[in-house]
Amino acid sequence: MPIMKEEGFSLLEVVAAVAILSAVIIPVFSMFVGGKLSVFSGRHETEAVILAQEQMEELKGRGYGQLRMLMAGQERIETEDTSGPYARKVVLEVLPLEKITDCEGGEVIFIQITVSWSDGRGDRSITLSSFLGEGQGSLWE
Repeated sequence: MPIMKEEGFSLLEVVAAVAILSAVIIPVFSMFVGGKLSVFSGRHETEAVILAQEQMEELKGRGYGQLRMLMAGQERIETEDTSGPYARKVVLEVLPLEKITDCEGGEVIFIQITVSWSDGRGDRSITLSSFLGEGQGSLWE
């Protein structure tokens, strides 16, 4: 009776090969998924910063006088709007110079813009703040 030589892999060899392959592929796949989430998160953050910067430049471009007229005698106003997945909140507040520096005889408008959104990491937001002023004296004297 001739002896037949069997060719192929045993079940144990196949299981070991699958285990080793899984140990290599799963971490690599996880890196790709994590990288994709980081790219999307970075995209949202960049878009939010751009929205806030555009609003800040538009408000500062109007100048102190126009913003005071826009505020119609109020010391603080808040507005909110949405743009796609982003919510934008703008705060304008009149502050006397004495409140933020040693100078007297003037006021500044505090501008704060907050852009909020939700992504795979939860609720996120960025805030830009600036001052716009017109008054007596200099902050650097």
